[in-house]
Amino acid sequence: MSEAGTVTLTDAGAIAPFGYELVRTRALTHPESPALVVADKSSDPVSYAEMVDRVDGLAARLRAGGVTSDQPVAVLLDRSTDSVIAMLAVMAAGGAYCPLDATAPAARLAAVVGALGAGVAVAERADAHRLPPGLTIVPPSGPAVDPLPAVSPHLDALAYIMHTSGSTGRPKGVAMTHGGLARLLRWQVGDGRPGLRTLQFTATSFDVTFQEVLSTLATGGCLVVASEEIRRDPAALLDAIVEHRIQRLFLPYVALQLMAVTAQRRQVVPDSLEHVVTAGERLIITPAIRALFAAIPQCRLDNHYGPTEAHLVTSLTLPADAAAWPVVPSIGAAVDEVVCRVLDEKLADVADGDIGELYVGGSGLARGYHGDSALTAERFVADPFALAPGSRLYRTGDLVRARADGDFDFVGRTDTQLKVRGFRVEPAEVENALLSHPRVDAAAVGLREVADGVPVLVAYLQTDGEVTQREITDHVRGQLPPYMVPTRCVPVERLPRTASGKVDTLALAALDLPDPTGPRPAEAPSLTELITSIWARVLGHDEFDADDDFFDVGGDSLLATWVVTELEQELGRTVELSVFLDYSTVEDLAGALGSEATVPEQRPRSSQIVTLRAGPSGRSLYLVHPLGGELLGYRELARASRAPLRLLGIGWQGEPPAFGSSLAEIARVHVEQLRTIERDGPYRLAGWSFGGVLAYEMAQQLTAAGGDVEFLALLDANPLIDPITGLPMDRTPFLDMLDSVLARLDDPASTEADIEELTSGQTWTQLMGAPVRGASSGGYLRTALQTARSCMNAAMRYEPAPYAGPVHLFQATGSDDERQARLAEAMRGLCPGSLTVIPISGDHWGFIRGEHVAEAARELDSALQRVGRVGSMTNGS
Repeated sequence: MSEAGTVTLTDAGAIAPFGYELVRTRALTHPESPALVVADKSSDPVSYAEMVDRVDGLAARLRAGGVTSDQPVAVLLDRSTDSVIAMLAVMAAGGAYCPLDATAPAARLAAVVGALGAGVAVAERADAHRLPPGLTIVPPSGPAVDPLPAVSPHLDALAYIMHTSGSTGRPKGVAMTHGGLARLLRWQVGDGRPGLRTLQFTATSFDVTFQEVLSTLATGGCLVVASEEIRRDPAALLDAIVEHRIQRLFLPYVALQLMAVTAQRRQVVPDSLEHVVTAGERLIITPAIRALFAAIPQCRLDNHYGPTEAHLVTSLTLPADAAAWPVVPSIGAAVDEVVCRVLDEKLADVADGDIGELYVGGSGLARGYHGDSALTAERFVADPFALAPGSRLYRTGDLVRARADGDFDFVGRTDTQLKVRGFRVEPAEVENALLSHPRVDAAAVGLREVADGVPVLVAYLQTDGEVTQREITDHVRGQLPPYMVPTRCVPVERLPRTASGKVDTLALAALDLPDPTGPRPAEAPSLTELITSIWARVLGHDEFDADDDFFDVGGDSLLATWVVTELEQELGRTVELSVFLDYSTVEDLAGALGSEATVPEQRPRSSQIVTLRAGPSGRSLYLVHPLGGELLGYRELARASRAPLRLLGIGWQGEPPAFGSSLAEIARVHVEQLRTIERDGPYRLAGWSFGGVLAYEMAQQLTAAGGDVEFLALLDANPLIDPITGLPMDRTPFLDMLDSVLARLDDPASTEADIEELTSGQTWTQLMGAPVRGASSGGYLRTALQTARSCMNAAMRYEPAPYAGPVHLFQATGSDDERQARLAEAMRGLCPGSLTVIPISGDHWGFIRGEHVAEAARELDSALQRVGRVGSMTNGS
């Protein structure tokens, strides 16, 4: 790490305009302090020295790739330490950071990249196919290049471009300068301090990310990066705050409300919190939020307001006594170096207490809209009150009321712009997507509150003939990011109009949302009926079958939370979100929760094939279960993979295999089920740990039956051959441990706490592939343990025969090097055809959880690509 000049944080006139210079300076004084941590991973923290070295290395590769000042650099990365390092590296290289929404469809990504005119993108090679052709792809990790002279951008140079929804139907890029970013940091660095632990919760495509990242790293704090699972699951968020002792948190209102409800229901107090900032949506002090902050009186709550075009504009710190908070607080007063003017249609001042449009000026304004000078001129106007020439004001479109104490009350919008989960949504963009459906004649979009006071996007549709909500959402989902897909569709005979011919939004808002559930029966419904009823209420339609996936019929992670909340209320017990996400059809969810209709007391043993990630039909990779028969552990790997095929899991459901079953017998059950889906292949199989051994035997059986196995991957899978003796390894101690655990479960004196201890410990992790909060019941755990006991006994007696086909052996480099080398050598004797050994950073568990999952997924994708039948996985550059 090279030296950098001293930067004074407290002197506004001396502070560097370049945010990364502040970070590098802090790194010089605290090189070994933790800078970055991944919240749900077991990996070690990234120190300031390591972070700066990685940033400088990527910046050098970007500059070698042609990045210069003001040049947009697209960034498409999953949430990780790499995504933070990429942000800093783009700015260090002099480019403009342009994050892409990883959840957006390819058409949306192409539109954004096209509007940027970017020539370079930071992305994993496996993700290149999601980007338009012609881009130079720079992976976040790569070989070192000679460093180029340091870059110190001018105040008016571009720092980043953030895209928001556009009223023309196209996303618009807000171009922020280093001067605007420096203004934000000058105001905010006083809230940071060395060691302060801040959660990086915000989506990288949302400008609050800069507050989280730069204000933390510029002051020596530790940034804890939240995974997508933590972001979408309030219970997981609460757990992460408690586990990592988070002290500062930035949350949009919806996430804050759901976390508060979860904390109240679970009686968990996140007492490490010192400072919570909410922004992006109107703050409402609900009883749950009031109760949360009453329980942590040392925690300060700030309400921030600011459009992307000006970042942070106003701030309100609520008083210490939560009981005294108003239900709807103000948005506060203008922060330093910001000018707020409340004006009428003629740009004249309005009197205090009157309502007007908020115009914002000062040093924090964006340059304008990238590549759209007409829209820039329309929204950024000359300040008629300023003495300095060239002063501008941004027309926010927000209606406010100025108070005598200097604060502002938010009243509404001058236009139709909406806020959904903190994101700005232009109804016209959604309406354009709806109108592209051939049956939709007219469409309007609005917000409605349907549960817990949380607003959702509703589409009102005038159609030519009957069209289902599922057809509509499937159509729109291919064009827009998930937060812009309407949650409910309301058919109307004709859109109501005002006297001037405009859509009457008040009349639409007065329409009753149809109750798709109908009247509830007087008698207690079955579990299947209960789940169906809850789904219909939450989704707003009943156009689904018992075997339809929740996320394919209009559901998302927020709605899944509501489903779980209602189930908990109806059943009177805890229902984990992780269970719902693993069993995402009515039929499977009823089975997981114990429906007598779908889960008889004695279920036959069987193979279960489930979709882990959707993809092209007929092009599948099958991931075979580890010891306990469950597929939970593959969720992260499936999410990280970018291979253009469908990922299916082969699990064990129902009664455990009989103790004494051979591994060949267990594999035969799966092979029979697999061949009902694909008769002859080509088959692609992979398995982690015991799952790899089982996949190996399945490949043997499929080949013997005349099937075509084109790909077999053993993910740190040990076929239980001792590399020294060549004999099966003795795992009797592991079996003895399972027997002792089962005995505890059968002991009448065992408590729920004992079961909770088992499900959260290493035993459960070894069996399931991932820790589980509360595995529902002792019966659920017992079944998994019995399955593991039978599988381990079968594996101990397994004598693998040589396999003639190609095999890919993925090995964890964090394990015993000598043992791994001997194991690879032993495997070569079993694989006379072809054995490719692929090293993966980390330990045995890194294949399914931790920051090395992404590496494992990339290498798996690359190996699949090399077999030649998966299709192109590059972007054509």
